[in-house]
Amino acid sequence: MHTRSLFLTMAVLSRSIFADDDVFELGVIEIDAKIDRQQFSDKETLSAEDIGRNNRNDVASALNLLPGVSVQNLGARNERLIYVRGFNSRQVPLFIDGIPVYVPYDGNVDLNRFTTFDIGQIDVSKGNASVLYGPNTLGGSVNLVSRRPSKPFEAKLTTGMGMDSEFDANYYQTALNFGANQGSWYLQGGASYLDRQFWRLSDDFKPTASEDGGIRENSGNTDYKGNIKLGLTPNDSDEYTITYSNQSGRKDTPPYAGTDTTVTPRYWRWPYWDKESVYFLSRTEFGDVHSVKLRAYHDKFRNSLKSYDNAGYSNITRPYAFDSHYDDYTFGGGLEYGNTWLARNEFKLTLSYKQDVHREVNNTNLPQQRFADELFSYAIENSYTPSDTLKFVVGTSYEQQRQLQAQNLINNQLVSFPLSDTKDAYNIQGSAFYRIVDDLQLHASLARKTRFPTIKDRYSYRLGTALPNPSLAPESALNYELGFDDKAFGRVDYGANLFFSQIDDTIESVTLPNSSCSRPPCSQLQNIGQQENLGLELFATAQINDQWRAHANYTWLDRNNISNPGIYPLDTPKHKIFTYLEYQPVQYLRLLASTEYNDKRYSNTTGTRVAKNFLIGNLKATFIANKQLNAEFGVNNVADQNFAYEEGFPEPGRNYFANLNLSY
Repeated sequence: MHTRSLFLTMAVLSRSIFADDDVFELGVIEIDAKIDRQQFSDKETLSAEDIGRNNRNDVASALNLLPGVSVQNLGARNERLIYVRGFNSRQVPLFIDGIPVYVPYDGNVDLNRFTTFDIGQIDVSKGNASVLYGPNTLGGSVNLVSRRPSKPFEAKLTTGMGMDSEFDANYYQTALNFGANQGSWYLQGGASYLDRQFWRLSDDFKPTASEDGGIRENSGNTDYKGNIKLGLTPNDSDEYTITYSNQSGRKDTPPYAGTDTTVTPRYWRWPYWDKESVYFLSRTEFGDVHSVKLRAYHDKFRNSLKSYDNAGYSNITRPYAFDSHYDDYTFGGGLEYGNTWLARNEFKLTLSYKQDVHREVNNTNLPQQRFADELFSYAIENSYTPSDTLKFVVGTSYEQQRQLQAQNLINNQLVSFPLSDTKDAYNIQGSAFYRIVDDLQLHASLARKTRFPTIKDRYSYRLGTALPNPSLAPESALNYELGFDDKAFGRVDYGANLFFSQIDDTIESVTLPNSSCSRPPCSQLQNIGQQENLGLELFATAQINDQWRAHANYTWLDRNNISNPGIYPLDTPKHKIFTYLEYQPVQYLRLLASTEYNDKRYSNTTGTRVAKNFLIGNLKATFIANKQLNAEFGVNNVADQNFAYEEGFPEPGRNYFANLNLSY
């Protein structure tokens, strides 16, 4: 890919391989040989500049800047997830500094709960994620890479507020990041606070039975986050770090506001959504050719969900109402050995282990249920660069999932589920890169990837509508990609990717005979599906002159359920476009206009609920006092469009923001 100037790396689509000075490189899962590293990669990277430029304060909205990525709003739970080339968040897991952080129970994680204030960069691998990540990267991976200080002392303070279309203040945020690099050791820390009291719908929204318009019902959220990292660097090659992170939040779930009478509104609130992590990362080199990386981590996930009787949000007495508490944790580690003994080769061998534990109480007078799995992964990867214009990467892994414990609740008594046999899976992949001339590069990849079923997939009764299936097998996919990158006239970076995926043993819901259920109708998840995803990504960034810059990316995605063509694909648009135009008339002023277009998407498999296509625009002005101080003012959804990512769960109407940024 192209080596870019600092100014160009601020473009929304950045394929630069060299990390920024303030990026924690030990948290990057590299698949690139040390030989001429800047030349070859099929990974996409969003830098901190990319994210801040577009005022994206959460990970979901930041990822939505990229081609091939679309936001999913799981409205009934008020969770922001993503699809990557048609693969959902369970199939494209989330990592922080290479540590898996998806929730043990269902494999998902609400990306709205992860703010971007302390992120150095976001790495996205599509279809061909390195086997070094470990299990479950069926459709790719998302890695949030933290910061690492490069100066003796540095700090950045951001504070801001937001207003709705009536200019009522409804949103406040503050974030502080600081670091100190003293040569043989460094310290990096950060804290952030984000509070949204409510948000307002578009004036074009038409009232429904559960939503009268104006201020969205039950639409607040609050998020706190703090982290600290201590690193030791006794020499130029070795590094030893320990990181502690704690985030705490609460959120409301706006009820269904559509017109489909078959959808029952939920009156849900999450009093707490907390995550606490500690992890150790290290790199030690021996001689000139050997290296060892160690990872060890422990994560705790706690949340509470209250389902109320009605919109009064006070009583929990009806059959569908409950008071649920999850107390999950996961721990694990890994060892990675690497060597460059053979000329123009970099070999890596990784062993990793992970144990997931889910504990839940669905009402305070019931006993706690416990579920536990363990995962093993053994992976080998090699990068071979025979010349300055050619590179090959091959990798393979073998993985196992073992069920350790699964408790059922029958007549308020704990009874063990029957445990299935150990499940195993293998992955194999290869990619090739060929640089025809200095700026024109071709790449191709083929990967067989897998995903193990989650605890929820196997054991959930889904609020009384389904039967468990402990014997679910892994899903598998063959992912193909062919693409190119080029640079024209020294000013225009552009490229395209063509991709195709065949997914087998897809886990799908099957309606069971009435005789199978005590309260029919009911369903069960089974490995019966076969799907295909075909798509195209186009992207271009043009530095027109010293004042003007433009960017555009386009995604075409065609998803088909081969085993059951009557099932509509959920939550992904067939066409998606993102553009921006930036203009800096003088040194102290920068103007940005961006647009996003999404084609219609289906919100249920029968196709009766449809989120319509939409086009929204955003404006932002940045006033630059000096290198240390700037102020931002902007408006999102300028035309006050009434739009939704899921039918019945509309997004905010026109809203305004103002931020002040101070750095040292």
